[in-house]
Amino acid sequence: MDQQADLAPQMKQYEDFAGGDVRWLPYLVFFNRTDYRSPVLNTDAGGFRLGSGPDGPCSLLENHPGGEVSVLLGGSPAFGFGASADERTITSVLSRGEGAATWFNLGAPAYNSTQELVLFLLHRHQLPRVRDIIVFSGLNDLVVAGLPDARADYGQFFFSGEFFTQLGVPEAGDQLRQPKWALGRLAQRIGLSGGAAKDDEPRVPAPEERVDTAVAQCARDLDRLLELAAPTGARVHFVLQPTALWTGKRRTAEERALIDDADRERAAVWNLFRPILDRQVHERYRDRLAAVCAERSVSFFDANPALSGDEWLFVDLVHLNDEGNRVVAEAMRDALGLDGERPGDRRPGGERPDGELEEVG
Repeated sequence: MDQQADLAPQMKQYEDFAGGDVRWLPYLVFFNRTDYRSPVLNTDAGGFRLGSGPDGPCSLLENHPGGEVSVLLGGSPAFGFGASADERTITSVLSRGEGAATWFNLGAPAYNSTQELVLFLLHRHQLPRVRDIIVFSGLNDLVVAGLPDARADYGQFFFSGEFFTQLGVPEAGDQLRQPKWALGRLAQRIGLSGGAAKDDEPRVPAPEERVDTAVAQCARDLDRLLELAAPTGARVHFVLQPTALWTGKRRTAEERALIDDADRERAAVWNLFRPILDRQVHERYRDRLAAVCAERSVSFFDANPALSGDEWLFVDLVHLNDEGNRVVAEAMRDALGLDGERPGDRRPGGERPDGELEEVG
């Protein structure tokens, strides 16, 4: 039985969204489809997802509101992969309420932290005054840290196998049959980094090594983001995205049905994620990222404890439903003080003018 069709019918629209040809781009490698229209998700001429602002639907390139804005960077959870409508994404929730800034969704499914950084760099000139920048990320860096050559050159990324094939480099191994499921297509397209096929299977890094690689990449990218954000006066925050296993929550009947169905139908896909969805990996990764942020005076918030309740919050192991997006948005609003002081009241990273650092509970 297709539990997804019954319990989360909006996912069919995400399958269609991810089902087109990869949109190859300079510098970013790839990005979202442009001018996509549906009752579930919509993108503007640049591929940025629309959100719900004070004056209606808006994005970086469509119905741009005047005045101050805030920005959400990240992969598919930041994009809102799983939300039933643009109005139900994290950025739309954060844009509501007295004193709230308009939030722009700069999320992109399958992005790692380096691509998130480059995307912000390429579009910084189109942003007005920026209040807050949230990096809602973490998982994809761990995934690609498990691929061959993850520490070589500029690291690994989703679609790397197909990317090098486009450049004329033969890909190791045969192409897998393309699945119809959106996340499955993304995961199967990770591929290898290119090069001739080898007799031996590449070594899979242990979770501890993957944490080291992902933390080093995140630290480097945060350094560059802080440099870019400093002239704007914006505060920079890092939020470790939640997963159903990292939260330790008791699964609802709906979550059990969706996740069990995915395990049966798409086991090969989730096997890419399972080595890093262990609670011990989460704790080690969380503590290392928190230390990286503390060294840079960046507010850090682990969103996983906020989703440990009994409500139905996930549509699969890593993506949130509408209620999950709302819970995460409200938790971030409270923990990071998003509707509080203005950018001039603090330096980027949460440091006050008197030098005292902001603490996030």
